[in-house]
Amino acid sequence: MDRTTSVGASVSARGHFARTWTLAFVGGELAGFVPPAIVGVALGTLGAHDVVFVVALTIAGIAEGAALGAAQAWVLRRFAPSIDWRRWVAVTASAAGFAWFIGMSTSQIGGASPLAPWLLVLLFVPLWLAALLAMGFAQWTVLRRVVPGSSRWIWVTAGAWLIGVSIPVIALSIVPDGWPLWSHGIVGVVAAVAMGLTVGALTGRTLASLLARQTRSLRMLVEPGRFGVREA
Repeated sequence: MDRTTSVGASVSARGHFARTWTLAFVGGELAGFVPPAIVGVALGTLGAHDVVFVVALTIAGIAEGAALGAAQAWVLRRFAPSIDWRRWVAVTASAAGFAWFIGMSTSQIGGASPLAPWLLVLLFVPLWLAALLAMGFAQWTVLRRVVPGSSRWIWVTAGAWLIGVSIPVIALSIVPDGWPLWSHGIVGVVAAVAMGLTVGALTGRTLASLLARQTRSLRMLVEPGRFGVREA
């Protein structure tokens, strides 16, 4: 039997899926945290040009997305093998790179622009919204082939990332500049774990629910009498 069916078999099965997804999410985020961290520190030390920062961190962001996508794909291969896990990794990496590009480019432009801050925010909001929706939309293009009516994934993923990304932003912003570099690294790692747990838990429960709904639909087609549906 397809393991996708087991995800929808019971509440405990869905809980097991969500926990596995969350732990994999944390692992993927920790692995993906390394390339941007190394690139950012190296370029900052070298005093690299803003354009180099944007390009290099976009590439590092693609690597981060690939690590996260691979961790998620490991779970999908176990529980939902009908989902194209290779394409899932590819679109996750692409979406992460896009989000990093938007984030870094707007940050660099904002820092050098003579425009008023409120005007910059007004101009950047559509770009930030696109970056926020990118991951969920990209993954949905894969998910919808197996789970019809799964557009909820886009909005839940966007909301989860909005909450999750705020964790390291807030955590690192309150660390005093005078603290040693290693302390910033520890705070960054802890914040990355907290972000992974948060986003993983929120998205994991949603994906388990979507897969369970798909399972019920399949059973109604295969076993119509069991669900009170008469065969034609």
